[in-house]
Amino acid sequence: MARKSHYRFSLALGAVVAGTALAAQSAEPPYEVSYAAGPSDASGRFLGGTELRVLTAHAGRLYAGNGYWEDRPGPEGPQGAAILVLDSPGARWRVEHVFDERMPAGRARDFAVSALNDIGFATDGNGARLPRPVTLLLASTWDLTGATRVFSRPEASGSWTAATLAEDRPAPDFLPQIRSFAAHHDRQTGVDRVFAGNSPRGVFSGIYEPRVAGAIRWDAAPELAIGQISTDGFSGLKDRLRVSSFAECNGNLYTAVGQQIYQRTDGAAPTWRLVYTNPRPGHSESGLRGLTAIPNPAGPGEVLLAAVEGDAARILRFDPATGSETPELDLRDFLGAAWRTQIGYVIAAYNDMARVRDATGDVLLIGLEAFIPPRAPTPEGHMIVDTGHGRLEGGGWYLVRHRDGRYGLRQVASPGGRPLVAIRAIAASPFASDGNALYFAGYDANKAPVHNTAWIMRADKSSLSGVP
Repeated sequence: MARKSHYRFSLALGAVVAGTALAAQSAEPPYEVSYAAGPSDASGRFLGGTELRVLTAHAGRLYAGNGYWEDRPGPEGPQGAAILVLDSPGARWRVEHVFDERMPAGRARDFAVSALNDIGFATDGNGARLPRPVTLLLASTWDLTGATRVFSRPEASGSWTAATLAEDRPAPDFLPQIRSFAAHHDRQTGVDRVFAGNSPRGVFSGIYEPRVAGAIRWDAAPELAIGQISTDGFSGLKDRLRVSSFAECNGNLYTAVGQQIYQRTDGAAPTWRLVYTNPRPGHSESGLRGLTAIPNPAGPGEVLLAAVEGDAARILRFDPATGSETPELDLRDFLGAAWRTQIGYVIAAYNDMARVRDATGDVLLIGLEAFIPPRAPTPEGHMIVDTGHGRLEGGGWYLVRHRDGRYGLRQVASPGGRPLVAIRAIAASPFASDGNALYFAGYDANKAPVHNTAWIMRADKSSLSGVP
């Protein structure tokens, strides 16, 4: 059956591996523009955004969270962050929810969705099995008041309810925020718990409680308090640690905080212990990103994979059982060889590493953004975006990591020369009739004024086939 799409463009699809350019494969299906900021949905609600920051599947639909960082509003006026939803492969994106509270001067209180995830519970807060599992959609935002709120949406009601975890004073260049959610079954208590990574407080935890607003009872204080963690020796962190990501590995829960990884010890009085500190951090404004568990290539069980953001950017593998680190990919060397230029600051795995299955087996897809130093050669045939704060490769690139540790580099080329800048989120299609599709989303404003630059692309999963 033919698919319908509100926007449809054929895009050139290139591949680069270890510095050798491979020709685009014309037999591959075209990429399609699934979402381009600027129009309104079928109900007349504005579909905008400078950045498309997060994607998640929930209840058979695909949800997205946008943001208006650095927005210069058009005729539609200042907008609040929004949750968007795609109901089916042939549908148009629509507005699910707008965070429309306003500050006294009229600016939206919540101007970017910072985290969005699907969280499931099989037990209540005492560890008793629920009659049927419950899944909630959770979101958090950049809030100009400094409050850290979690918005939850039970599927039965379809309404969003806010719970305030903390209130802190915002700074001119920093807002308190949640950047990550996770679910974990405590193996000692038997309770399913949800976790939220907050800056500047730390890791908050909650349990399913249908009698409270939003159906989650959050602990009053963080399990892992990060306010006393020193950032000495970590250039760029400025005492503002970010809880960037969580991962379950061998049944244990881990979190990346700045340039370190912490492990949770389950139990009625849980604790967190430091298990890894990046010995070569370089300069980084965030540290580690995209913490992900993968099969251990050197033995049984699992190990952790993480991306280092900054001017020492790389993908590293950490084995919690031995405490050893294995470098997998130097991102500056890899991209420099592929593009035949010098590479500066790199961000990879903004939120996570998307796990998908292609013809070769399980692969990880890792979105990225890369700066090219001012005096470095401009790569021939590449799109360069000058933000006023640095030159960016603007074509939209991502890594493909195969199970055996080999990496490929792919590009989602832009329709009509429109800069894509950064792939921030990647998700496999949740639709049974479209199960072979992938969705890519992004743009990073990078402190430069922009408008209606958020985007989502769709591609057939077979576009990954044949990557060496």
